[in-house]
Amino acid sequence: MSVSRRSSSCRYCGSSQLAIFLSLGDQPPANNFLRSDQIASERRYPLDVAVCRECALVQLLDVVPPEQLFGDYAYLSSTSKALAVHYAALAQGLTERFEVRSGDVVVDIGCNDGVLLQGYIRPGVVRVGVEPSTAGELAEWAGLSVVRAFFGPEAVEAVRRSSLQAKIVTATNVFAHVDEVGAFTDGLPRLLREDGVFVIEAPYLIDLIDQTLFDTIYHEHLCYLSLTPLAPFLARHGLQVFDVERVNFGASGPALRVYAQRAGGPHPVDARVARLLDDEERWGVRQFDRYQDYAARVEAVKREMLALIRRLRARGRRLCGYGAPAKGNTLLNYLGITPEEVECIAETNPRKQHLLTPGTHIPVVSEEEFMARMPEYALLLSWNYLDHFLKKSEYIRRGGRFLVPLPVPRTAP
Repeated sequence: MSVSRRSSSCRYCGSSQLAIFLSLGDQPPANNFLRSDQIASERRYPLDVAVCRECALVQLLDVVPPEQLFGDYAYLSSTSKALAVHYAALAQGLTERFEVRSGDVVVDIGCNDGVLLQGYIRPGVVRVGVEPSTAGELAEWAGLSVVRAFFGPEAVEAVRRSSLQAKIVTATNVFAHVDEVGAFTDGLPRLLREDGVFVIEAPYLIDLIDQTLFDTIYHEHLCYLSLTPLAPFLARHGLQVFDVERVNFGASGPALRVYAQRAGGPHPVDARVARLLDDEERWGVRQFDRYQDYAARVEAVKREMLALIRRLRARGRRLCGYGAPAKGNTLLNYLGITPEEVECIAETNPRKQHLLTPGTHIPVVSEEEFMARMPEYALLLSWNYLDHFLKKSEYIRRGGRFLVPLPVPRTAP
């Protein structure tokens, strides 16, 4: 059986000066939902977070084998309507800004079920996905061309053989997942056209720290990105950052979106790049006490959440969960929640229904079964969709209330 590996050097700069500031305990892979007969063989790995004292990259130390994380993958992007809208807007924005035309090639690394690629609706655009997990089957069934592999030299050559070079390459909620990220990045200049654009979207470190969003820490997310270490790392691998923006909504909460081109490319460098680097320096991206303070606030959220759950149970209130994202399992395991406290979790993704959550072994049920139970409160594990659910959820319309864990534990409405 594959085993984890503990890194002793920084993924971006190679320094051995890694300082741990947060430990969330031993946890199972967050997307490994399981059957009851698999509980005995479930494996846990340390979830320790460190910052590099040299380049300021925040990263996990323990690396779980990718085939264990991304083999029979339960996560499907399209099951979130809000996320599907987000990706459609991203594809449309890239099409308009960079004048994607018929015959141009667009590539999505880690395309999952193809939701972002389907947002490119201009006729004649060649849409190619790279996806190693079983989710790639759904992208193929949707009519997309998919390279069924982890991204690397062979995947680059497979794309080039079929489609030449790309006008746009995206890696949304993917770039931060890669352990051998130098080898990953080396393939990008070869994949891009001379005027091509590489777009990274990932949870932003500053938001994670400022809003105490520790649930986005799990074994798939090996790095927690800020521009300070990222820009020089990309430059060392032949890519230049020419624009950057913060977006309030992403797959795991607030995100950083970075635009890069081949070194010497035609796109002018926007002043936003220098401004964000200055902002991060003033914020204290290199100051260890920033991270120590964050760890203390994570502990405080744990105490507040457990106290709130105890008060609800003492009043005889029933509590279920709402949404079963991977990040919710970090929260559940860190809090030590059991099926006695949260009796089931509602989830629209059929691949997760009728399974148990990793580590805490709470049953995942359909929304219909959840509504039949109609608990007084629902722990909103997909807290980043709160506004959407408050407007659209039948559960709220029928008088239910959410227990929102982050950024600040509270009930809503």
